[in-house]
Amino acid sequence: MFQNIIDEEIKENESFDTENKRKRNINLKSLFSVSDFILYAISFMVSMVSFGGEFAPFGLAMFASVCSNRIPAGIVFITTCLGSLVGFGPNGFLSYLLSALLFIVMTLIFRPKYQEDRNEKQKLGLYILAASFIVQAGKMFFTMFLVYDLLASFVFAILTYIFYKIFANSITVIKEYGIKQAFTVEEVIGASLLLSIAIYSLHGLNIFGLSISNILSIMIVLFLGWKNGMLVGATAGITIGMVLGIIGSSSPVLVASYAISRNDSRNIK
Repeated sequence: MFQNIIDEEIKENESFDTENKRKRNINLKSLFSVSDFILYAISFMVSMVSFGGEFAPFGLAMFASVCSNRIPAGIVFITTCLGSLVGFGPNGFLSYLLSALLFIVMTLIFRPKYQEDRNEKQKLGLYILAASFIVQAGKMFFTMFLVYDLLASFVFAILTYIFYKIFANSITVIKEYGIKQAFTVEEVIGASLLLSIAIYSLHGLNIFGLSISNILSIMIVLFLGWKNGMLVGATAGITIGMVLGIIGSSSPVLVASYAISRNDSRNIK
């Protein structure tokens, strides 16, 4: 009788171990799907982009938006760290690392609310706003206090918050493309803006005098106008043109060129 009980316990333990191994394999596969690789690449690229070489909120906003959507953020954290290091050197990497760690600590201490059936499943806007401002303002304690630095800290925190909200509502398009049948206009425009910012990291790459980042960004606008109509194409063109114009300190003509692209896409259709 005791032998039978022991055999049954051994079988239960073996089945339990097999089930755990199967779950671990499934989790590992879910971390390395095609959509995940695209998300990791975009995270790395956006973390190398800044506003005029001064403000770089995109990597932090990307990491927070991934956490907000309850997507495993470990690899995204690593890719954004690498992107910050490559794009801005040790100082930029340290600033990003401290901001991200403070953000993580705040979310662990003050547990955010969870909501179903929304892109932003966890409201983390206040956490990312506070973390980015505290780290940027903390630099003033080690240097001379200037009102400009205080205002710059406010601007950086607000930019991080704004792009966090945009990215949190656009990651769904990347993760569920080909699975979800329809996306909202906000999701489509946000995803196109995210891709354009990522593509801008290639702004130094030119072929025969042609900017690869500008060509690819205009192709995104053309594709949106072709697939979703003139209204979406025009809105995306103006939005992308304004953001890329501010990032690259370009002339307002760039905004007009992206807005005109939606008319061309309409004619193609």
